[in-house]
Amino acid sequence: MLRPFALSFLLFIATFSQSQVQATEEAIQSDLRHQQYDLSTDGKKFLLKEASGASFFLLGELHGENEIPHLLRELLPEMSKEGYLYIAGELSPWAADELEFAPVQNQPKLPSLWTKGEASFVHSFGRSRAVLWGCDIEEGQPHLLIRDLADLNPKNPVLAQMVEITKAGYERKMAPQLLHLALELRGVRDRTVNGTSLLQGIVSTLTVEADRSDPNAKLKASIERESVMKDLFLRHYEQVPSAEASAKVMLRFGRNHLHRGYDERGVSTLGNFVAEFAVAQHKSVFNVAAFGAGGKASLNGETWDADERSDDLVFAFLSSVAQFPATVFDLRPLRPTLHRIPQDRRSAVEQRLIYWADSYDAIICYKQVTPLIP
Repeated sequence: MLRPFALSFLLFIATFSQSQVQATEEAIQSDLRHQQYDLSTDGKKFLLKEASGASFFLLGELHGENEIPHLLRELLPEMSKEGYLYIAGELSPWAADELEFAPVQNQPKLPSLWTKGEASFVHSFGRSRAVLWGCDIEEGQPHLLIRDLADLNPKNPVLAQMVEITKAGYERKMAPQLLHLALELRGVRDRTVNGTSLLQGIVSTLTVEADRSDPNAKLKASIERESVMKDLFLRHYEQVPSAEASAKVMLRFGRNHLHRGYDERGVSTLGNFVAEFAVAQHKSVFNVAAFGAGGKASLNGETWDADERSDDLVFAFLSSVAQFPATVFDLRPLRPTLHRIPQDRRSAVEQRLIYWADSYDAIICYKQVTPLIP
């Protein structure tokens, strides 16, 4: 049994520790109030300044809202003057080529994170050159790639069988059989689409999709997809003409793909790959994430609640401190303060702040997002 003095001492220590945690969080809040920017004014200038000093600008976007496409239209004209000639995106090489170059009347409806209007806009900065790099699998409509390859090889029985299987459209359960057939293709006539082989795009997509169809292989599928993203990014980068050796690249992917350092799932490592690649090239990276604190998002006919404050303590915390409808927080000054806090004394919010401040250089809080207009 504790003596009264010992009990009082323990209560004092607990109260003192709690007050220290509260004081630290209040200090962090104060810092954040001084290192936030209104995206519509100083925030835009801040992002452009950081982009000008980097060679790779990584934008970890939301999906299915108008705000990121609007931000892209705001930033790209100025960034192109600073040497940003290419944009690597979360879409397949085939889809990138279709969106950037195919006439609207000949273009199938693409379930893509990009619109034809966005692709046309970025293309306007590249003249006749392809600007948009497809750096992902074609999970939406791989059957269209199969049909394109079959058109190049009208007498190939394997491709004819693949076309027959997908004549009513593609479903993931078809992937294992389609992959088996695709791996049998030998000596077929192929073509390069957005810097990569059409056949390779089919095989890469079906490899990931076949593992996704197996409940016991989801981690394997995630690792395979990340490998495809990295391989395609590197392939595009290596194909940049020598006359454009100093070209800068923007990457626009979902937020989970562009963490610097492994994220909690351990498989979304593209951002980490690019950051390490930049070091090897004696270049630098600036990466910024975005999250929604309210509103709706919409994609491929589905609409959902875009309020992410309940998804992470940091989102709720930053939203409470944000002073503008769209607020940019510079997270870098927080790193020394956060890492000075002993691990056993970090509050839950501070633990999450360390994660985000180490993962991203800046983060944008949108108080309200609006559903993407097709």
